[in-house]
Amino acid sequence: MHPAGSAPQTATHWSDDSRRRAWLYVAAALLLALLAGLLTFLFLDGIQQRSLPTGRAVVARRAIAVGEPIEPADVETRPVPLSVRPETALTSSAEAVGRTARFRLLANEILLRADVAADGPPGLSSRLPDGRWAMVLPAGWLASPLADYQEADRLDLLAYQGGQASEEAGLIVESVEVVALPAGAGSDVTLAVNLEQAVSILYARANGFQVVGLLRPRAR
Repeated sequence: MHPAGSAPQTATHWSDDSRRRAWLYVAAALLLALLAGLLTFLFLDGIQQRSLPTGRAVVARRAIAVGEPIEPADVETRPVPLSVRPETALTSSAEAVGRTARFRLLANEILLRADVAADGPPGLSSRLPDGRWAMVLPAGWLASPLADYQEADRLDLLAYQGGQASEEAGLIVESVEVVALPAGAGSDVTLAVNLEQAVSILYARANGFQVVGLLRPRAR
């Protein structure tokens, strides 16, 4: 009997309480399973890291442009697996600091001996367009001297044989870039060519053709 004027009190049903406890146990079990899995992964990864032989390598900490001096803050040495470290990789920051980049270097890229120059501007190979080779065209191969030109100018080369009609002259190479300035008037000229262009020039020379260089106007 409840006292008069008081509302009867209700108790939580035992099944509702059991369900709530069950969900709590499941959530705790899942959390413990995830934690155990993470700890196991870290443990096994640590074992694997220790089992792989490693060595030091110099790595760029940021992107470095061609010809840019390499400062101490630009590089650091890191341990890397010997199985993936290139044979020509730099192993000490002192091998890179104070030198200039011969090629564009990306952040986190391993530096190789060929990537850095001892001093001065980068070599000619770093200034060649992609897929091109440097070819020296001797001044003696040309039927007439070239007009005044500069680096980055472009030339067309015509070839013809003596005694033939002028209309039989043909364009053998088109728009090749000058990549090195001559030492003086009548000097050899260094061009950036692909293999097909190099073969065309050599074929004309070997077959006694006269070669004429034409300086292309620059785009305005």
